[in-house]
Amino acid sequence: MIYVPDTDNYHCFVVQSEDIIRAYKSIPRNNSTIEYRDYYINSDYIYKDGTQSFSQYVTLPVCLASSEITTDYYYRLDFDKSLVIFFIMAIFCFYIPIKVFSRLFRRFL
Repeated sequence: MIYVPDTDNYHCFVVQSEDIIRAYKSIPRNNSTIEYRDYYINSDYIYKDGTQSFSQYVTLPVCLASSEITTDYYYRLDFDKSLVIFFIMAIFCFYIPIKVFSRLFRRFL
């Protein structure tokens, strides 16, 4: 499965390289210009928009099957980084303040 942040507005997904997934707003056809969005999957899914023209002499890209694309957050490549940040924030926002208040107000608790 390949994680893509937005699948609602795009109909064709193509793997450009190991770092880039291109999402087309419509299925590429000869003699047409189509808007696309490149997702940089190893750079926290930042994106760049653009247009691409297809003439009758170019090979059209092959779209990935819809069963290979997902918006499920667990398939993100940076999911492990998000978990580490969450646990660090949880320690500083909950555990340390609870320990400080329990020591300060030990007599009342």
